[in-house]
Amino acid sequence: MPAKPATDAPAWAHESELLAELDTLRALLDGNGCPGDQGADMLGVLRLCPGLSMERWPELAARHGLRDWLAVPLAGAEFTFLARLQQVLTELAFQTEHDALTGLYNRRAFDALLAREAERARRSGAPLSLALFDLDDFKAVNDTHGHPCGDAVLAALGRVLLGSTRSYDVAARLGGEEFALVMPETGLVKARAIAERILGALRATPMACAGVAPFRVTCSVGLACAKGRDDAPAPDLYALADKALYQAKAQGKDRVVAAPLADIRPPRRESLVVSSEKKFLFTGS
Repeated sequence: MPAKPATDAPAWAHESELLAELDTLRALLDGNGCPGDQGADMLGVLRLCPGLSMERWPELAARHGLRDWLAVPLAGAEFTFLARLQQVLTELAFQTEHDALTGLYNRRAFDALLAREAERARRSGAPLSLALFDLDDFKAVNDTHGHPCGDAVLAALGRVLLGSTRSYDVAARLGGEEFALVMPETGLVKARAIAERILGALRATPMACAGVAPFRVTCSVGLACAKGRDDAPAPDLYALADKALYQAKAQGKDRVVAAPLADIRPPRRESLVVSSEKKFLFTGS
């Protein structure tokens, strides 16, 4: 966090998030007509920042090159509708990207996030791991205890995922009893340890449903990792994790099975030295 300004104004709690958002927006707008000369069309982009004061803004703008951004104080009662509009937009955005039962990201958001992380891993060379979770014998839970109890079990797994992962991991419910965890900058060994920790936490969590004695559930996990130094498209990584998940089920459930590393591929044909070429290189004939 940057040093406290000389004005002694309190630092805004979400400064880093705002700056990251502004950097992303600026990159998008630079190629789409902003900044530039005034023309027939002009659009103002509004972002409400509760808790950020006009006393704080000039220092932020000067330090981070935001002098061309317009800041308007909205503290008066006449702007209450704007705050309400921002709240509605935030709620709609959350509902669009999140599963209503568990609060995790939904399949649509997961696909976009996985694609983005795969591209980032390819560019940076950092590892990327994906774990697919599937509750074992979940149909029996619904059949024995009813669907409301099944929903409670799904919600419990969602809480375990959120409580056992890091802030930059991405947990999602893909549908039914299948969940996913995207782990950026995480190699296979560490990813396996995280997945095993989640399984252990789930085993230790008693499921409590109305009128039903507490019971426990287990989960199977398919794990895949791309080391990032080669192309690792998101669909390929997902397919590897999905295949490993099937193997975990076939091997007895309640376990983690890891797929081979995604970037271990056969060398290109032109780089291979066949036996006849080896003979010539070593014997000259």
